[in-house]
Amino acid sequence: MIINKDGKLFGKISIIDIAAVLIIIVLIVGIASRFSGKSNVVVSSGEKIKCTFLVKNVRTYTVDALEKKGPMFDKTSKEYIGEIVDVRQTEGKYKVNMADGSFKEAIPEERYNVYVTVEFMGKSGSNGFYTAANKFLGAGTSTNITTKYAECGASVYSIEAE
Repeated sequence: MIINKDGKLFGKISIIDIAAVLIIIVLIVGIASRFSGKSNVVVSSGEKIKCTFLVKNVRTYTVDALEKKGPMFDKTSKEYIGEIVDVRQTEGKYKVNMADGSFKEAIPEERYNVYVTVEFMGKSGSNGFYTAANKFLGAGTSTNITTKYAECGASVYSIEAE
């Protein structure tokens, strides 16, 4: 007999022990694949979309990191957004509220506004555009982006289907 009256396989190993070991192995493989750091870039058929993100008041280090280009992801969901195809910078500016209630434009030293252009395959809808991973992007939409070399907050400056 393969299983005896005590429920042991070949009289030595319990079937419950085997099931527990198999469940542990499946959990380990699942967790390892989820957090392995490999990016699953999904490209669906659709239209080619070009999106320019505005990243405000960053240091030279972040500008240099973004200029290395490559894939860009949503930091929160880890979903692929697209490939960076162009990066251009301007001097960083922001408005300061003065004591009299007026606003004055200030230019900080060594801070830049960066326009990051990304191309991806996606879909357009009545209210905006969607990436292959179904992330909504429309003019003014804010998101946290990440690349291999940088993480920063950005907003959609312009977006269009090609």
